Order: sequence, then structure tokens, then C-alpha cells
Amino acid sequence: MTHRLPLSALDGRDPLGFLAALGLLRLLATHTTADVRLSFDDTTGQATLHGPYHTCRHVADDLAAIAATMTDDTVIPGLPAAFPLPKTGTKGSDPMRVARDDYPTLHDAVTELGDDAVQWLSCLITDLGHDDRGRVALTPYSAPAGQQTVRSFFGASAAHIRARPEHLLDALTAWRRITGFTGEYLDHRVLHSTADHPRGEPGSERGVPGATWLAIMALPLLRLAGDGTTATATLWRRLPNRRRIMLWPLWRQPLNLAAITTLIEHPDLAPTSDGNHITMPGEKAKALGVFAVAAAQRRPIEGRKSAGVLVPIPVNLTA
Repeated sequence: MTHRLPLSALDGRDPLGFLAALGLLRLLATHTTADVRLSFDDTTGQATLHGPYHTCRHVADDLAAIAATMTDDTVIPGLPAAFPLPKTGTKGSDPMRVARDDYPTLHDAVTELGDDAVQWLSCLITDLGHDDRGRVALTPYSAPAGQQTVRSFFGASAAHIRARPEHLLDALTAWRRITGFTGEYLDHRVLHSTADHPRGEPGSERGVPGATWLAIMALPLLRLAGDGTTATATLWRRLPNRRRIMLWPLWRQPLNLAAITTLIEHPDLAPTSDGNHITMPGEKAKALGVFAVAAAQRRPIEGRKSAGVLVPIPVNLTA
């Protein structure tokens, strides 16, 4: 029997909430036998899981069981510990961020780790773009800062949920922020300055490990591509003023993974912009069961070399 389970903490209008809902569905659909679907409440934007689960605790228990399959050296469920490739030594360069011409060699090395590793590689890195150092381009869902590597992009949240599986229930019901966790900059509220602290202590990021881990687990659904210079991915759009945004739909009807992939890549969900306002044709969206469209863009972080945090921006759905 199918039950309708609201996920109160996963607001589909928020980039982290939406990505976490996608990652949740993908994990349950690929790592359990549950027949699950996802929809959003057309009043609150809240994610709703349709399937055999009666409570969020039951969902969190299955997620914890999936996470428990990872050894201490593993950062992605179902993949060998050697992926993403680790650095050799503490000061070495990231072996996943190779020069563009060296991508075939990297691909060959990952192929030896199995088909699942190759699938993950294809959604993380592409030689259809490059950075300012001539290296292969990363997915726009990643905004590395400091010494972060592709492996540590996964490792930080994986370590938190292995140590405290209750973070997974928190991700579904009530977000608990952890000081010193960056949240991989998928959430602008992670930034806290001295002025935000009640005692004026130095500011530090405060992210949500469970929601971040779920969001990262959605990446295989978000196809990575590029134009030869810049990488792009499913949901990312370039506006006429060269501004890059992430834009996604919210839908009423319960959809499985295949249907969601078709919807989020649908050509009728292309926005227009006059340079100041972003607009989506309402009739085309309605025909697809979409009742709202949300968007976000990267906002640079002062004093840091990073693409910045994802900040929600308004979208006008025309009548």
C-alpha cells in the first residue's frame, strides 16, 4: 500500500531542500526495493514521499542502513573506497582535477574501478570545459574553496552521518546546523559572521550534514555537459546577460526517478530574462504538472576563492 509522507524539512523552493529531496528518492530507489515517488505540496512547497513508509523515522532507518554500507575509507555508497581518487600525501594536488588533455588517462583509471564509478565520474568532471588553470571542469554543483578536493566534497558529510546517523532524520524533519561544516556551499544560510553570533565570537560556517549528503547523492540525476569552455549541468541555465542560474520545477503528481529526469530536462522549462527579471511561461509549466518554479545563483564569498554559495532568487511564472 502506498502512503503519502510529508517531509517537513525539505522545502522544494530552497536549492538545498530540492536537491536533498532528489537525492533521497535516488538513494531509496537504487539501494532498496521500495517503490517510491516524489511530489511537492502546491501550498507550502514541501516535499512529499509516496511509498511504503509510514514515518520519517522509517525512511531515516533505511538511509542509515545505506550509509552503513560505507567503510571508513568509502565516501559514496556502493562504490569502491578508491573513488573519488585520493591525494597522495597531504600536500599533493587533487588527482581528479587533471589537465584537460589528461582526462582520457583519468577515465581509464576510473574504469578499472567499475561502471558505477564511471557513472559518478561523468556527473562530477568533464573535459567539455576547463578552469582558469586548464584543468577539467567541475560540475556547477561544486564550489570548492581552499584545499577541498573532489573526494573531500563527499567525505565531510559522509563522515558526519556515519558518526551520527540521527543527522539523516534531522534532514527530513528539522535541520540541525553544525558549526564548522561548510555544507559544500549549497545553502547560503551556512555563512555566519561575528555579528551573527550571540557572544560575538568569530564567524564559522554552520551547515546541515544530513541534507547536504542527500543533496550530493542526487548528482547522478544531474547530467554534466559543457560548451568547450564552461561546464553546465541539468537545471543550470545561462541567461542573455551571461548570468548563470540554477532553475528547477516543483510538481504536484507523484513521479518516479525516470519521470523526474524527463521533467527536469524538459525543453519547455526554459526561462526568459530581460536582464533584471526571470520569467517562465505558465501555460507550458502547467501542462507538465508544474505549479511553481524556483531559482538560485552563486554569490561569491568575500575573501575566498570560490564560486560562492547558492542564494535563492525570484522567478515569475506568467499567467
